[in-house]
Amino acid sequence: MPSFTRLFAIATLLLCACDPQSKYNTGLETLRKEYYAANQAASIRPLLALYHTEGCDTYTLTLLKGALTTELGLPIKAISFEPLSGAPEEHIDYIYKGVHYGPSLAPSYRMRVSYDVEDKLTSLFTIGETGEGSWRIVCAKPIDP
Repeated sequence: MPSFTRLFAIATLLLCACDPQSKYNTGLETLRKEYYAANQAASIRPLLALYHTEGCDTYTLTLLKGALTTELGLPIKAISFEPLSGAPEEHIDYIYKGVHYGPSLAPSYRMRVSYDVEDKLTSLFTIGETGEGSWRIVCAKPIDP
């Protein structure tokens, strides 16, 4: 009977290793760890590196840096990931001063960061997977007409 138990355990491990979701879970866990570490850094540079800013303009980067400065160092209570719900804030599609903006990456999940502060601040981020397989926070970028 012990050999059957061992065989069952090995088969279960192999099935889990072949699970396509395991790739996502590993990547999302990496992003979670990166966010925790970046939040405790001395500057916003590590947090900024977690965003997919390729193609973003100066306007977007200025807004992003301002927002990151306000959250840097806040104690994090929890970080969780959830499927997109279809809420308007998950989709980037707007025009500002005649410039059409869209997402820097295809949105895939929502990342919820709950801070351990008196007013129970929670930030929601839309995240996507880069071509290299890492998960990054989606930004707004100008879209060519």
